[in-house]
Amino acid sequence: MDYTGVKLRNSHQIYYVSTNGLFVKRNALCIVETEHGVDMGRVFKCPAHLKSKNSEARGRLLRKVTVGDLDALPEIEAVEKKAFAVCREKAREKKLDMKLVSVKCLFDRTKIIFSFVAENRIDFRELVRDLATVFRTRIEMRQIGVRDEARIIGGFGPCGKELCCVNLKEEFDPVSIKMAKEQNLNLNSLKISGMCGRLLCCLGYEYNVYKEMNELMPRHGATIRIGPKDYTVEFTDPLKETVRLRCADHVVTVKREDIQVSGNRYHISQEVMERITAALEEDLEKEPV
Repeated sequence: MDYTGVKLRNSHQIYYVSTNGLFVKRNALCIVETEHGVDMGRVFKCPAHLKSKNSEARGRLLRKVTVGDLDALPEIEAVEKKAFAVCREKAREKKLDMKLVSVKCLFDRTKIIFSFVAENRIDFRELVRDLATVFRTRIEMRQIGVRDEARIIGGFGPCGKELCCVNLKEEFDPVSIKMAKEQNLNLNSLKISGMCGRLLCCLGYEYNVYKEMNELMPRHGATIRIGPKDYTVEFTDPLKETVRLRCADHVVTVKREDIQVSGNRYHISQEVMERITAALEEDLEKEPV
C-alpha cells in the first residue's frame, strides 16, 4: 500500500493516509477522508517510504481538488467565521472559563470542531446543545494545550524565524530543563521559553550532540593537578573544546585534548603544564613587592 503525508486545512498535524491508487505530487490539493471526516488537505510529504511500516493509515485520498471544491470553500470559511463568533458569545453568556482558539468545519459539513484552551475541565454540554441547534450538525469541543495553541495561531520565535511547531515538528517531543543545562544556556525562564510559555522546542535539536561532547569533557567542579597546585574546573565549552580552570585568583584555559584521565583523576600533559607553570612564575615576578 502506498502512503503520503497530508496536512489538512487549518491544521498543522500531518496525517499519513493511503494514496488509494491516486498519483499525487507534493503541494497538490486533495480531498481526504480521515477518522474525523472528509476534509481538504495539501500533500506535504511523499513518496511512500516516509511512512512507517509498523503504522496504519489514518485515512485515504478520495480525489484531487476540483473547481467545484474550490468554489465551495468560501462558504465553508464563512460558516467557520460565524461559528467562532457564536461560540465565543455563548461561552461568555454561560461564564465558561475557556479561550476559543479555532473553529473548523469539515468539508462535507458533517461536523464542526471547536478547539479551546482552559486551565481546568469545562462542562460544555449546554454549549454543545446550543451550537447544535444553531448549526444543525455535529459539534465537537476539543480542549488543547498551550503548545497546540501556539501551533494553530503561529508566529515568530526569538530567533526571528517562524515557530518550530508550525513547520518543523510533526509531534511534540518532551523538553526538559536538563537539556538547557547540558548546553550551558541561561536558565532564565524568559530566555529559554517560547511563545507558548513552555520550554523552547529547539532545545531538543542539539541536545544529543551536546550530551556526547560533554561526556568527553571533565565535569564541573572537578580538580586537575597542575604542578604543585590543584585547579578546579570552572567552565567547559564543548563547541570550542576548551576548559577554564581556576586556582585562587589564577585562571587558565586549556584544550580538552591536553587533559589526560587516569582512573578518576585528571592530569595535564607535560608540555602544557610547563607552559602554565612558566606563565604563573612570570606573573608572580611582575607582582609588586
